[in-house]
Parts: sequence; structure tokens; C-alpha cells
Amino acid sequence: MNFFKSKTGQQTFLLFGSQILMVAIGFGIKTLQTNVLGVDLYGLYAFFGSFTAFTALFFRFGFFSSLQVLLAENKNPLLEKELFGLGFSLNLAIGIFYAFFIWVFSFFIDDLFHTQIGSILRLVAPLTIIIPSRSLISAMTVGSNKVHILPIYDNAAKVLFLIALGLFALTESLSLYNTIVFNLVTLIISFGIIYRQFEPNFNNLKSNFNLIWAKNKSYGFNFYIGSTANQSTFKLDEMAISYFINTTVNGFYSLANMITSPMVMGSQALSNSLFKDFSHQNKIPQKVFIYNTLWLITSMIILYFIASPLVVLLFGNEFTDVADYAIGLSIAFFFQGLYQPFNFLSAKSQGKAVRNVAITEAIINLAGNIILIPIYGVLGAIYTSIIAKFIHFIGKLYYYKKYLKDTKA
Repeated sequence: MNFFKSKTGQQTFLLFGSQILMVAIGFGIKTLQTNVLGVDLYGLYAFFGSFTAFTALFFRFGFFSSLQVLLAENKNPLLEKELFGLGFSLNLAIGIFYAFFIWVFSFFIDDLFHTQIGSILRLVAPLTIIIPSRSLISAMTVGSNKVHILPIYDNAAKVLFLIALGLFALTESLSLYNTIVFNLVTLIISFGIIYRQFEPNFNNLKSNFNLIWAKNKSYGFNFYIGSTANQSTFKLDEMAISYFINTTVNGFYSLANMITSPMVMGSQALSNSLFKDFSHQNKIPQKVFIYNTLWLITSMIILYFIASPLVVLLFGNEFTDVADYAIGLSIAFFFQGLYQPFNFLSAKSQGKAVRNVAITEAIINLAGNIILIPIYGVLGAIYTSIIAKFIHFIGKLYYYKKYLKDTKA
């Protein structure tokens, strides 16, 4: 079957196209923010994003990953809706816990990172209840193969946020506080928009919680330990840049990550579209590797030529370092894209394999960011990411081949 005409191909292009739209809207948002807020205030806003993205990683506890696999394995429409209801219930509890954490930490953040954002965090803490929701929605859409819902959530939030920023910019009342508040408010509105599309059923919460608890013990918690160690140490680069250098440079680095992110988005879109199929397949189709590699190589070539003029056009000459960072990061994103199809291992509940690879990468990230960033600055973060993502790719390849060998035995 022609991939481009298949359901998987159509879902991949829908998901990736919406992600590219999200990035394009993101460029509009960043253009407004950088030009209105200025270098220093934008750096503080980027720090808020880095801090919440980093800390939210610790508040999943494996439940969302377990839910994703249960949905992929399930063929009962009624149970699917009940699992959605359980997911929303767990998300509410986790969101409240996370918001309380943000409020408590706001009293210490200024002294720890030499910033002036603690008072704002205390005011917006109740709104941060929404932050863990993105992980839930991703897990439910991928696991149930309803991948069209995730871009609705993401793009609705981005469009509303861009409109709000534009209105405040026109009235010359855009501030750091307004930017953070409307970022969170638009996420809450978007969450309300997509909620009914899942048609959640809140019956049998106790029995379904027992299902997810059992899956969490055999798979989800292993995945949580590995992915949290991996992603938190990967995100540690932004925190370390803020700590060892300053929040302004971290703002440049976060923009570079955004410019480079479409590379991995294409690979993730393909892998997410295939996740439910993976749970019933014996191996990854060879054409998945071919399409994925061709995409990543093409993306690197395009980025090399457009990064510099794009940065100057959108953000101005003060942000020219962003292009250099983006080109360096593209090497790390290349390896990150290469291992996306190995989400096959997650679909097969290979939690220990995923955990082992993730912890290995986490050790590299931790050591590299602590040692290299103080010496080489942002380049130290880029070197660390390249090495860590390459090792992650090798590890996933090893465990994939091991899985194939074990299943044939």
C-alpha cells in the first residue's frame, strides 16, 4: 500500500502539518514577545517555560504512559471511554499537586536562580494546574489512535495566545505577568475545547484504576523512572544555562530549540500514528526507517541554509547567536529523530529496556551539563546533547534487536 495514501500516512501528515502550523504560530508569538518584552524580560519568560517544563516531568508517576499502552491494547469502545474518564480524574489530582508545588517553590526560586519571578509564580500558581494536562492528552490520543485531537489542543492554545499577545501589544500593556497568565489561561480554554471529544465515562473508576496500577507496576513506573531521568537531565541544560550564565542566554537557547524542533516533530508524528499498530505487530516495517531517515537528512540541509536569515527576519540582529545554536542542535535532533520509531518497544510494554536506555542518557546529560556548560557555555550543552542522543539511539537499536531475537527464540 502507498504510504502517502494509507491511513497511517494521512494521520502522520495531519499530525505533522498541525505541528508545523503550531511552530509557525509559535514564531509569531516569539516575534511579539522578543520585540515587545525585550531581551531581558523575554529571558525571564523563557526561564518560566524551562522551569515548568522541567518540574512537570516529575509529576506523571508513570500513570499516563501506562494509560497510553492500555488504550493501545484495548479493543472495547466502552472501556476506552472509561479509561479516558480515569485519565481525566488522575490528571486533576496530579494538577492540584503540581500547582501546590509551584506555590511552595516560588518562595525559593529567586534566591536559587538569581531571578525576579517568585512573586509572579505565587500569583499564577493556581493556573499551573493545567500544565501536566499536555502529557495526559498526548498519551490518550496516541494510545487510542485519535491523533487528530492533540493538534486541536495545541493549536487552539497557540492561536488564542497569539491573539491575546497581539491585543496587549497594541495597547502597549504587554508585560511579563500578562504573558505568563494568558499562556496558562489559553491552555485551560483549549483543554475545555477538546474535553468532550473524548466522551469520557467516569464509571468503574476503582476497577479501572486497578488495571492502570497493575500496568504501572509492570511497565509504567519503569518507563517513568527512565523517561524522567532522561528528560529532566536533558532539560537540565536550560536550567544550567540560566544558573551558570544567565536567563538571557537561555532565552536564545530556547529559541534555537524551537527552530530545530520540526525535525523531531516529523519523526514523532510518524511514530505516534503507528503506536497502536505497533502493539499488534511483530517488528517495525523497514519503510518506516527509510522515510524517517530521509526526512531527517532533508531537514538538516534545509535548516543549515535558512536558520540565519530566519532568525534575523523574525527576532532581529540582537538574536543572531540563535542560528548558530540551532545548527549545532540539529545534529542532536537528528539522532533523536532516528530513535523515534523505537517507540515500538513502549507499545510492547518493554519498560525495563526503555528505562535502561533513558537512565544511560540521563547520566551523560547530567555529567555533561554540569561539567561542560561552566567551561564551554552553550556549546557545552550542545556537545552534551549530541553525545547523549547518539547513545540513546544506539541503546534503543540494541534493545530492539534483542527483542526480535528473544521473540524468535
